[in-house]
Parts: sequence; structure tokens; C-alpha cells
Amino acid sequence: MIRRTAVLAVTGSALALSLAACGGGGDGGKKAQGSEHTSANAALAAEQAVNTVSQKASEIKTFQAEVSSHTTMSGQQTSMTGRISYRLKPGLAMKMSIPSMSVNGRKTGGFQEVLLGDNLYMKTAALSNQNAGKPWVKMSLSKLGAQSGIDIKSLMNQSQQADPSANVRMLTASKDVRKVGAETVDGTQTTHYQGTYSVQQALAKLGSDQREKMQQLVAKTGLDKMEFDLWVDDQQLPRKMAVKSPAGSQVQTNTTTTYSGFNKPVSIAAPPASQTRSAG
Repeated sequence: MIRRTAVLAVTGSALALSLAACGGGGDGGKKAQGSEHTSANAALAAEQAVNTVSQKASEIKTFQAEVSSHTTMSGQQTSMTGRISYRLKPGLAMKMSIPSMSVNGRKTGGFQEVLLGDNLYMKTAALSNQNAGKPWVKMSLSKLGAQSGIDIKSLMNQSQQADPSANVRMLTASKDVRKVGAETVDGTQTTHYQGTYSVQQALAKLGSDQREKMQQLVAKTGLDKMEFDLWVDDQQLPRKMAVKSPAGSQVQTNTTTTYSGFNKPVSIAAPPASQTRSAG
């Protein structure tokens, strides 16, 4: 039971995780020298643009995101959509709401999570039915990790999986990123980029602690390459990221994250004590 609860906690936080890459691919034909020079300049400009976005994203302290995720693994299809509020500095705090999920085409109850310090609060339909009047369960990440054998606190606190800074930093590993054109995202003018990258090279962009924990997750999926689309506003901030695994991959995953509310106040508080019980 403890390990099952731990896996559910990680699943929720991992919804916002955006491994990335997409598109790429040239025409394979011979080009005139001038055309090759122009293409090289365009490629360099695209790489520099993504690097700039990564640097600007590191200044983000708070944000909100709409997330849609579809995954097929071991024959099981899972789809989720939801909203996340995040505070990265000072101190990590997160609030996530997934109204509903779909497993193999069948809708199931969703869940809510609140992360404050070492405490994770979770509310699901199953837990609510078992504990009338106290629908929220409070868990210590440290204790849950010790009991389940999964270092959940590191996964949720160190990797900060919805952090646009960490996600864009991984995109800087792309060797074929290119500019697609100008597009509008939720009323905001953006520049659209596409590319692909090696997962291992992307992980090398992260800190040692982040890299180690992420490698443990990646090892279970067998993914070695990802595809991404990135939309950037005129402030050089990421407004949208779409991530998917290449066709034929052992794990098929497709996640789209739309960001908003950069550095604006977010309201993240623990559920009322009268509605909360501690995990046994």
C-alpha cells in the first residue's frame, strides 16, 4: 500500500515533466554554398535563441501551467489534463489539480496534490470514499521514501519537474533546432522552434543530483531520443512546450504544457486540518 501511494505521488508530479524534442530533418539534397551558409546561420540563431530562453527561464520564481499528457506503456494508455501552480523560489511549493484521467479509454476519478516543504497532501476519489469527512491525506516525503524505497523527495524537490528552466535547459542539447515561424499562443505573439535531442545529452545539462534521479526514471522507459516544439514570447520566455517520443518508441508519450503567470503571486496553502488525516 505504501509503495502504491508513493508511485501515485510520483505519477502526479511527473505529469508536468517535459523531456523534449521534435521535428528536425533536412531535405538531404545538395545546396548551393550561399544557401548552406544561410542555413548554418539560421541554425546558429535558433540554438542561441533556445540558450537565451534557458537563461531567462532561470529567473522565474512562480508560474502556472495547463498540462495535457498522453502515454502508452506496456499496452496501457493513460491520458490526463490539469492545471498546476508552482512556486520555485523561495522554497518549492506546488498545487496540482487533475479533474479526471482516462485509462485505456475509460474515465477514472482525478486527483489533487499540494506540496509544501516535506509534506505532500493528496486527495483522490478512492481516498475520499474511505475517509468520509477527511478527503485529504498528509504524507511526509521523507518517511514515504524510506518506506517505499523510492526517493520521492529528491524526485519532486530536486528535479522540480514542471520547472520551465530545467525543461528548456534540456532542450539546449538539441543539434537540429530550427525556427518554424511566428504563431499566437493564448493571445500572445510567439516564435515557434522545433528540434530533437538525445536524452542522455539532455540529462548532461542538468546538475548531478537532478541527472542521477532522472536517469533512474529514463532507464525504465527505454527512451533515447525525444522530439519537441517550443513557443517563445518577445520577453524570451517559454509560453508553450510540446514533447513527444519518436514513432516506434517502446514508450509512446506526448505532453503539452502551456505556461502563464510568470513571477505573479500564487496561492498555495495546506488543506484545512479538519479535512486532513495523516497517512499510516
